[in-house]
Amino acid sequence: MYIVYSLADPVSTAIAAALKEAVGFEEESQFKGMRHFRCEKASLLELEETHLQADFLDELHTDLIIILSRHSSSKGQPSFTVHPMGNWNGEAKLGGKPKQLATAAPIGMLNCLAAMKGRNKMQIPVTYEATHHGPLLMTPAFYAEIGGDEQTKTSKEAARFLAESVFESLDREASYKRIALGIGGLHYEDRFAKRALDGEYAFGHMMSKHHTGSVDMLQQAIERSLPRPEVAVIDWKSITAPEREAAMKKLDELGMDYVKI
Repeated sequence: MYIVYSLADPVSTAIAAALKEAVGFEEESQFKGMRHFRCEKASLLELEETHLQADFLDELHTDLIIILSRHSSSKGQPSFTVHPMGNWNGEAKLGGKPKQLATAAPIGMLNCLAAMKGRNKMQIPVTYEATHHGPLLMTPAFYAEIGGDEQTKTSKEAARFLAESVFESLDREASYKRIALGIGGLHYEDRFAKRALDGEYAFGHMMSKHHTGSVDMLQQAIERSLPRPEVAVIDWKSITAPEREAAMKKLDELGMDYVKI
Protein backbone atom coordinates (compact mmCIF):
# COMPACT_ATOMS: atom_id res chain seq x y z
CA MET A 1 0.00 0.00 0.00
CA TYR A 2 1.02 3.63 -0.55
CA ILE A 3 0.83 6.77 1.54
CA VAL A 4 1.00 9.91 -0.60
CA TYR A 5 1.88 13.50 0.31
CA SER A 6 2.28 16.72 -1.64
CA LEU A 7 4.94 19.43 -1.37
CA ALA A 8 2.27 21.87 -2.60
CA ASP A 9 0.43 21.32 0.71
CA PRO A 10 2.54 22.30 3.76
CA VAL A 11 0.22 20.37 6.09
CA SER A 12 0.59 17.23 3.98
CA THR A 13 4.36 17.68 4.01
CA ALA A 14 4.41 18.13 7.80
CA ILE A 15 2.40 14.94 8.35
CA ALA A 16 4.79 13.04 6.09
CA ALA A 17 7.79 14.45 7.97
CA ALA A 18 6.30 13.25 11.25
CA LEU A 19 5.68 9.84 9.68
CA LYS A 20 9.27 9.56 8.47
CA GLU A 21 10.54 10.54 11.91
CA ALA A 22 8.31 8.03 13.70
CA VAL A 23 8.78 5.08 11.35
CA GLY A 24 12.09 5.49 9.57
CA PHE A 25 11.33 5.18 5.87
CA GLU A 26 14.30 4.61 3.57
CA GLU A 27 14.52 6.38 0.21
CA GLU A 28 14.45 4.11 -2.84
CA SER A 29 14.40 4.54 -6.62
CA GLN A 30 12.08 7.24 -7.94
CA PHE A 31 8.64 6.71 -9.43
CA LYS A 32 8.09 8.88 -12.53
CA GLY A 33 10.74 11.27 -11.24
CA MET A 34 9.12 11.55 -7.80
CA ARG A 35 10.86 10.64 -4.54
CA HIS A 36 9.82 7.28 -3.18
CA PHE A 37 10.40 5.86 0.31
CA ARG A 38 9.72 2.44 1.80
CA CYS A 39 9.40 0.68 5.14
CA GLU A 40 8.30 -2.86 5.93
CA LYS A 41 4.56 -2.08 5.88
CA ALA A 42 4.11 0.67 3.30
CA SER A 43 5.60 2.89 0.63
CA LEU A 44 5.58 6.69 0.75
CA LEU A 45 5.39 8.82 -2.40
CA GLU A 46 6.22 12.53 -2.63
CA LEU A 47 4.31 14.66 -5.15
CA GLU A 48 5.52 18.10 -6.14
CA GLU A 49 2.13 19.19 -7.45
CA THR A 50 -1.24 19.06 -5.70
CA HIS A 51 -2.71 15.61 -5.06
CA LEU A 52 -6.12 16.74 -6.34
CA GLN A 53 -5.08 16.12 -9.95
CA ALA A 54 -3.04 12.97 -9.36
CA ASP A 55 -5.14 10.51 -11.38
CA PHE A 56 -1.90 8.79 -12.42
CA LEU A 57 -1.60 7.22 -8.95
CA ASP A 58 -3.43 4.17 -10.35
CA GLU A 59 -0.11 3.39 -12.04
CA LEU A 60 1.31 2.48 -8.62
CA HIS A 61 -0.58 -0.84 -8.98
CA THR A 62 -1.19 -1.22 -5.27
CA ASP A 63 -4.13 -2.31 -3.14
CA LEU A 64 -4.70 0.90 -1.15
CA ILE A 65 -3.70 4.57 -1.36
CA ILE A 66 -3.94 6.99 1.60
CA ILE A 67 -3.49 10.67 0.76
CA LEU A 68 -2.32 13.03 3.53
CA SER A 69 -3.80 16.52 3.36
CA ARG A 70 -5.07 19.63 5.03
CA HIS A 71 -8.80 20.24 5.18
CA SER A 72 -10.19 23.72 4.66
CA SER A 73 -13.58 24.82 5.94
CA SER A 74 -15.27 28.20 5.98
CA LYS A 75 -15.70 28.02 9.76
CA GLY A 76 -12.16 26.84 10.47
CA GLN A 77 -13.55 23.97 12.52
CA PRO A 78 -10.76 21.80 14.00
CA SER A 79 -11.12 18.18 12.90
CA PHE A 80 -9.37 14.97 11.95
CA THR A 81 -11.21 13.40 9.02
CA VAL A 82 -11.22 10.65 6.43
CA HIS A 83 -13.20 10.67 3.20
CA PRO A 84 -13.59 9.03 -0.23
CA MET A 85 -13.16 10.95 -3.47
CA GLY A 86 -15.47 11.89 -6.31
CA ASN A 87 -17.80 14.54 -7.71
CA TRP A 88 -21.55 14.06 -7.35
CA ASN A 89 -22.41 16.95 -9.66
CA GLY A 90 -21.44 18.22 -13.09
CA GLU A 91 -18.44 20.18 -11.83
CA ALA A 92 -14.88 19.14 -11.08
CA LYS A 93 -13.32 22.32 -9.69
CA LEU A 94 -11.04 20.38 -7.34
CA GLY A 95 -9.90 17.52 -9.51
CA GLY A 96 -11.48 14.32 -10.70
CA LYS A 97 -14.17 14.38 -13.37
CA PRO A 98 -17.80 15.58 -13.35
CA LYS A 99 -20.26 12.98 -12.03
CA GLN A 100 -17.49 10.43 -11.51
CA LEU A 101 -16.63 8.68 -8.24
CA ALA A 102 -13.28 7.18 -7.29
CA THR A 103 -13.13 3.73 -5.70
CA ALA A 104 -13.88 3.98 -1.98
CA ALA A 105 -12.01 1.96 0.66
CA PRO A 106 -14.56 1.45 3.47
CA ILE A 107 -12.45 -0.86 5.63
CA GLY A 108 -9.29 1.24 5.30
CA MET A 109 -11.24 4.38 6.19
CA LEU A 110 -12.82 2.75 9.24
CA ASN A 111 -9.46 1.42 10.42
CA CYS A 112 -8.03 4.94 10.18
CA LEU A 113 -11.06 6.54 11.82
CA ALA A 114 -10.89 4.05 14.69
CA ALA A 115 -7.15 4.57 15.12
CA MET A 116 -7.64 8.34 15.30
CA LYS A 117 -10.49 7.98 17.78
CA GLY A 118 -8.55 5.55 19.97
CA ARG A 119 -5.47 7.71 20.37
CA ASN A 120 -7.14 11.15 20.34
CA LYS A 121 -6.16 13.18 23.40
CA MET A 122 -6.45 16.56 21.70
CA GLN A 123 -10.20 17.04 22.18
CA ILE A 124 -10.55 17.56 18.41
CA PRO A 125 -13.48 15.81 16.65
CA VAL A 126 -12.76 12.72 14.56
CA THR A 127 -15.25 12.09 11.76
CA TYR A 128 -16.03 11.17 8.17
CA GLU A 129 -16.46 13.75 5.46
CA ALA A 130 -18.85 13.09 2.61
CA THR A 131 -17.42 12.08 -0.77
CA HIS A 132 -15.87 15.04 -2.57
CA HIS A 133 -13.09 16.25 -4.96
CA GLY A 134 -10.30 14.44 -6.85
CA PRO A 135 -8.23 12.66 -7.83
CA LEU A 136 -10.25 10.10 -9.78
CA LEU A 137 -8.72 6.72 -8.91
CA MET A 138 -9.86 3.18 -9.57
CA THR A 139 -7.49 1.96 -6.85
CA PRO A 140 -9.25 1.92 -3.43
CA ALA A 141 -8.18 5.19 -1.82
CA PHE A 142 -9.09 7.83 0.75
CA TYR A 143 -7.90 11.09 2.26
CA ALA A 144 -6.72 11.49 5.87
CA GLU A 145 -6.83 15.16 6.84
CA ILE A 146 -6.22 17.80 9.47
CA GLY A 147 -8.78 20.62 9.46
CA GLY A 148 -9.20 23.79 11.43
CA ASP A 149 -7.61 27.19 11.86
CA GLU A 150 -3.98 27.77 10.91
CA GLN A 151 -2.81 27.08 14.45
CA THR A 152 -4.38 23.61 14.35
CA LYS A 153 -3.29 22.75 10.82
CA THR A 154 0.32 23.79 11.44
CA SER A 155 0.54 22.13 14.86
CA LYS A 156 3.38 19.61 15.14
CA GLU A 157 1.28 17.67 17.63
CA ALA A 158 -1.58 17.40 15.13
CA ALA A 159 0.79 16.30 12.34
CA ARG A 160 2.36 13.67 14.57
CA PHE A 161 -1.08 12.49 15.72
CA LEU A 162 -2.37 11.98 12.19
CA ALA A 163 0.86 10.35 11.00
CA GLU A 164 0.86 7.85 13.86
CA SER A 165 -2.87 7.17 13.45
CA VAL A 166 -2.48 6.42 9.74
CA PHE A 167 0.43 4.08 10.39
CA GLU A 168 -1.39 2.33 13.24
CA SER A 169 -4.40 1.80 10.97
CA LEU A 170 -2.32 -0.41 8.65
CA ASP A 171 -2.35 -3.17 11.29
CA ARG A 172 -5.78 -2.43 12.72
CA GLU A 173 -8.84 -4.62 12.20
CA ALA A 174 -11.77 -2.44 13.19
CA SER A 175 -15.02 -4.30 13.82
CA TYR A 176 -18.14 -3.75 11.73
CA LYS A 177 -21.23 -5.72 10.77
CA ARG A 178 -21.89 -4.48 7.24
CA ILE A 179 -20.32 -2.36 4.52
CA ALA A 180 -22.59 0.63 3.92
CA LEU A 181 -23.40 3.43 1.51
CA GLY A 182 -24.40 6.66 3.27
CA ILE A 183 -27.16 8.98 2.05
CA GLY A 184 -27.96 12.33 3.68
CA GLY A 185 -26.34 14.21 6.51
CA LEU A 186 -24.05 17.20 6.30
CA HIS A 187 -20.55 17.50 4.85
CA TYR A 188 -19.21 16.28 8.20
CA GLU A 189 -20.95 12.92 8.46
CA ASP A 190 -20.97 12.72 12.25
CA ARG A 191 -23.96 10.37 12.50
CA PHE A 192 -22.37 7.90 10.11
CA ALA A 193 -19.06 8.17 12.00
CA LYS A 194 -20.79 7.34 15.29
CA ARG A 195 -22.41 4.23 13.80
CA ALA A 196 -19.06 3.20 12.33
CA LEU A 197 -17.14 3.68 15.58
CA ASP A 198 -19.86 1.76 17.44
CA GLY A 199 -19.09 -1.24 15.21
CA GLU A 200 -22.23 -1.21 13.06
CA TYR A 201 -21.00 -0.14 9.61
CA ALA A 202 -17.93 0.54 7.52
CA PHE A 203 -18.97 3.31 5.13
CA GLY A 204 -17.80 3.66 1.54
CA HIS A 205 -19.24 6.55 -0.43
CA MET A 206 -21.34 9.11 1.43
CA MET A 207 -23.75 11.41 -0.40
CA SER A 208 -24.53 14.44 1.77
CA LYS A 209 -27.94 16.11 1.69
CA HIS A 210 -26.47 18.70 -0.69
CA HIS A 211 -26.22 16.11 -3.48
CA THR A 212 -29.34 14.00 -3.11
CA GLY A 213 -30.41 15.19 -6.55
CA SER A 214 -27.75 12.83 -7.91
CA VAL A 215 -29.48 9.54 -7.05
CA ASP A 216 -28.72 8.43 -10.62
CA MET A 217 -25.15 7.93 -9.34
CA LEU A 218 -26.04 5.45 -6.60
CA GLN A 219 -25.23 2.49 -8.84
CA GLN A 220 -21.77 3.97 -9.41
CA ALA A 221 -21.39 4.48 -5.65
CA ILE A 222 -22.14 0.79 -5.13
CA GLU A 223 -19.86 -0.44 -7.90
CA ARG A 224 -16.95 1.85 -7.01
CA SER A 225 -16.37 0.59 -3.50
CA LEU A 226 -14.14 -2.29 -2.43
CA PRO A 227 -15.72 -4.16 -0.74
CA ARG A 228 -19.12 -3.22 -2.17
CA PRO A 229 -21.80 -1.96 0.22
CA GLU A 230 -24.40 -4.41 1.45
CA VAL A 231 -26.85 -1.79 2.69
CA ALA A 232 -27.63 1.92 2.30
CA VAL A 233 -27.92 3.95 5.51
CA ILE A 234 -30.21 6.98 5.16
CA ASP A 235 -29.93 9.93 7.55
CA TRP A 236 -33.71 10.24 7.46
CA LYS A 237 -34.45 13.63 8.96
CA SER A 238 -31.63 15.42 7.15
CA ILE A 239 -33.32 15.17 3.74
CA THR A 240 -36.79 16.06 2.47
CA ALA A 241 -39.60 13.60 1.79
CA PRO A 242 -39.24 13.89 -2.01
CA GLU A 243 -35.48 13.30 -1.69
CA ARG A 244 -36.10 10.23 0.47
CA GLU A 245 -38.63 8.88 -2.01
CA ALA A 246 -36.25 9.34 -4.95
CA ALA A 247 -33.40 7.64 -3.09
CA MET A 248 -35.52 4.68 -1.97
CA LYS A 249 -36.96 4.23 -5.46
CA LYS A 250 -33.47 4.07 -6.93
CA LEU A 251 -32.25 1.70 -4.22
CA ASP A 252 -35.22 -0.59 -4.88
CA GLU A 253 -34.34 -0.60 -8.58
CA LEU A 254 -30.78 -1.58 -7.69
CA GLY A 255 -31.88 -4.28 -5.26
CA MET A 256 -30.13 -2.54 -2.37
CA ASP A 257 -31.56 -2.86 1.13
CA TYR A 258 -31.69 0.32 3.22
CA VAL A 259 -32.09 1.35 6.85
CA LYS A 260 -33.09 4.66 8.41
CA ILE A 261 -31.22 6.42 11.19
